[in-house]
Amino acid sequence: MAKAKPKGKDKAATATAAKEGDSGCNTQTLYNNYVKVCQSIGIEPYNDLMQIVTTTGEQIIITGNSTDKKFLSSGGCRAFMNALAGKLEGAKMETFTSLKDLRICSSNINDSGAVAVATFLRGHAEVKHEVIKPDADDVPAIQPVKLQFLDLSDNHIGKIGALHLGRALEVGGNKTVTTLIMDFNPLGSEGASSLCKGIATNSSLEVLSLKHCNIDSMGGEPIAAMLTFKRLALKTLDLSGNSLGGLGLNRLCKGLEQNWSLTTFRLAGNNIRQSDEDIAALEAFGKVLLTHSKLTEIDFNHNHIGSKGGKLLLPGVQNKQITTLQISETGMDEETYKALFRVSKGNKGKTKSKKKSAKKK
Repeated sequence: MAKAKPKGKDKAATATAAKEGDSGCNTQTLYNNYVKVCQSIGIEPYNDLMQIVTTTGEQIIITGNSTDKKFLSSGGCRAFMNALAGKLEGAKMETFTSLKDLRICSSNINDSGAVAVATFLRGHAEVKHEVIKPDADDVPAIQPVKLQFLDLSDNHIGKIGALHLGRALEVGGNKTVTTLIMDFNPLGSEGASSLCKGIATNSSLEVLSLKHCNIDSMGGEPIAAMLTFKRLALKTLDLSGNSLGGLGLNRLCKGLEQNWSLTTFRLAGNNIRQSDEDIAALEAFGKVLLTHSKLTEIDFNHNHIGSKGGKLLLPGVQNKQITTLQISETGMDEETYKALFRVSKGNKGKTKSKKKSAKKK
């Protein structure tokens, strides 16, 4: 006698049971595998790890315990990435397929930990997992889940880790990650160059954050080269808290002139002031704002560009699609500051009214 097909709530229950029974989605199994890998390489497991793994396993957040001075560390990161990948010599383990969002922050993973993350990204460019195929009109199939959000902030990652992460994200490498956050790592301009060289051929990454990464004016050129890639999908680039200065901005403008993907560009606190070099860069950036077809949000806060710099940006800000402009008023006359604020605020109003009229139609 044929088995009756589940209906209504029974379908959802069957799907949930299938997922819970799948070791590729079980966080307890993941933690057990992590402990096994730690034992195999002779390191102590980071005991706080299980407490910060969410029940679904779609998001995993790992942070260091500065009070007790306990961290995942580079060895622990290697063990954890091997557990995610299901890699342990002489043992059978499944890849953890549930993960979409991985945040390893302030954990002292250093360059060697970043290399382990890069190895995972290369080996799991697209996570392959057996799909349970139900009968037609039955419970939906369990689809593979891909890592999309990766945050490695404040981990003492330098140029070597950046190099390997860049290689993992270059063409032919990982296609699943859409957001990469590398804030508060001492990449320097050399590390930023290595990272951006790989991303320059990536057509999946949409958000890149390199805040406070010790990038100076030399970093402007490789970042600009990345921005010229025709298939670049990058929509948000955050370079706040670096030291690009006017020279770095001028170099960035050469890439921005040929870029058609960015919608948000943040350059707050980059030591751009009112020297001749800075003024020349601001003039070039103003021209970019006039011609770029996608930019809508600009963050120029904590750069004391004064009235002269503000006036150079004003024609570009009048580009109707610039809806958000953050800028410091320090050293800027009231008239110029109000004009910049009024124009960006007016553009936002025009955007909203367009949306409303579109709805009426």
